[in-house]
Amino acid sequence: MQTQYILGIDGGGSKTLARLEHLASGKRWEARGEASSLSLGVPQSVARILSLAEELAEQAGCRTQDIVALAGLAGAGNPRFCADAMAGFCGHFKHITLCSDARTSAYGANLGEPVVVVALGTGSVAMVLDNHGGERQIGGWGLLVGDQGSGARLGVNAVTTLLWELDLHGGHAESKLGKMLKSQLGQDKPTILQWLAAATPTHYAALVPMVLSLKDQCAVAGQLFAAHLQEVQRLIAASRQHDQDLPLVLTGGLAEPTITALAADKNMNLIRARGTALDGACLLARKSEDVTLNNEEAK
Repeated sequence: MQTQYILGIDGGGSKTLARLEHLASGKRWEARGEASSLSLGVPQSVARILSLAEELAEQAGCRTQDIVALAGLAGAGNPRFCADAMAGFCGHFKHITLCSDARTSAYGANLGEPVVVVALGTGSVAMVLDNHGGERQIGGWGLLVGDQGSGARLGVNAVTTLLWELDLHGGHAESKLGKMLKSQLGQDKPTILQWLAAATPTHYAALVPMVLSLKDQCAVAGQLFAAHLQEVQRLIAASRQHDQDLPLVLTGGLAEPTITALAADKNMNLIRARGTALDGACLLARKSEDVTLNNEEAK
């Protein structure tokens, strides 16, 4: 039987968005739920997605087994997570595809047309849809070995600068940024060490507003932001190595200040996103529906 419903899902570390579409009429139903990143726990992620799917199916008057779904999920780059999630979804949908949220963001950003999407959030990653129909990901390796241009990386660099100031000046912070950071991390070495021992990428990224607020007043903050821009430019250059003219979309919490700083360079070919990751998930779900339908017709 031909598919009548597709479901797009955008699942991240803070929320999940879902949209059910009736293909013939174009009617849509949307729902929002808690985080469904696979990195936070596969059973929890599966349960939250199924709950949203059942909620939307009830509104539309269909069964989840009638739906072709595509979920763009944080953590989907881990094959074991995906395999476990697919086992959890077994029997609940007509067909479901899992992919990274970077992929759905890229497809949404330019509505499936060629583009480079650089996500600058707590972490960083670039996704390329090239002029030949190819896809590739650049970066996204995590804070210990990568995430250049990310909020967490900028926060780590700021803390490193503070620690050097403390070592060189007998435990005193010299720069405006250093003094602000010290008030946040602690006034003595044991307290700072305790902060460092518990710090996650999210904690480091939370320090970024301090850098941004002082980048035009404090030489140290200005240097850190300039280094951030260089990291972003390297990520963009690596993404465009085969297609120099691809339009560029920046997303994430660090996108706006970075866009402002890079906008004068016309070679960047910066554009505003035409759609969201949820739009990209629905677009890819429709593509998946075509593949599923063709496979069924070939049987």
